[in-house]
Amino acid sequence: MEALGNLLLNFVMGFVNLLIMPWHIYKWLSLATLKAKMNVIILVGMSREFFFVVVALVIVLVAVGIYRRSFLRSTVHRLETFNGKIGQWATWFALLMMLQQVLIIGMGQIFRGNELMFAPLGMELVNEELQWLSGQLKFYNAILIAIASAYTFIEGGHVRVDLVYAAVSKRKKNWIDLLGTLFFFIPSTVMLWWFAWPQAVNSMLRARPMNIFSTKASFRSFKWESSGTAEFTWVWSFKFLVVVFAGLMFVCAIAFLLRNILALVDKDEDVATHYRFDDGPLSSMGMTQASSKN
Repeated sequence: MEALGNLLLNFVMGFVNLLIMPWHIYKWLSLATLKAKMNVIILVGMSREFFFVVVALVIVLVAVGIYRRSFLRSTVHRLETFNGKIGQWATWFALLMMLQQVLIIGMGQIFRGNELMFAPLGMELVNEELQWLSGQLKFYNAILIAIASAYTFIEGGHVRVDLVYAAVSKRKKNWIDLLGTLFFFIPSTVMLWWFAWPQAVNSMLRARPMNIFSTKASFRSFKWESSGTAEFTWVWSFKFLVVVFAGLMFVCAIAFLLRNILALVDKDEDVATHYRFDDGPLSSMGMTQASSKN
């Protein structure tokens, strides 16, 4: 009973903290030192208060969206567009990765060099060993995976293996997607964030070592962990990208949840299961007016 009571209290406090969020932000901005501000950020990133505020926000979005369909439709569109724009920007790293790979092969195999220098008019812009540049390609690939995965999911680009889904009606598909998002998609992104946050903090900041059960923080300075090898050494960036991936996929999961709720509650519109960024405004939302009833 005590555990149930604590859960209920945290749930209620999530709505309270959401309501007074401006006051919390003001208190944080009023802190006198950078150390104090960073300590708050470190702890908030994986605190139960932050989790229940997010839960409260999602419940508010669902409740208001069911009451006002236009709000629900607009929220889905904005969340998916947010992930889509970021994902489309990240896809440029595929081109950059290809061009850099060609330069590495050309410099190493044709000119037999071991470094790449670019210094127009005597201004040195690039002067790195090929081994370091080769390792940097892994960073570009990590950016693609972390930032563009949500964009790919929104457009239905991920491989989906199923035995039942393809054979059922559209409404049953919406129920499968809704329940799958609630019980698998959202929890997996939350767990990934929970485990990735202390790893990123330990890699980027000189602070009290974090773990998934940490309740104290003591920020000293920035760390920027590196590997100490000749290859691309920004170890901290890979760990930070895991947090980014978890955050963007959580936003994607919420948008997908709301999209399926919209499809189930609004029977006058045909809401597609996925967003299409290349179509027009109405069709890209996957919505077309159903034939009117006489």
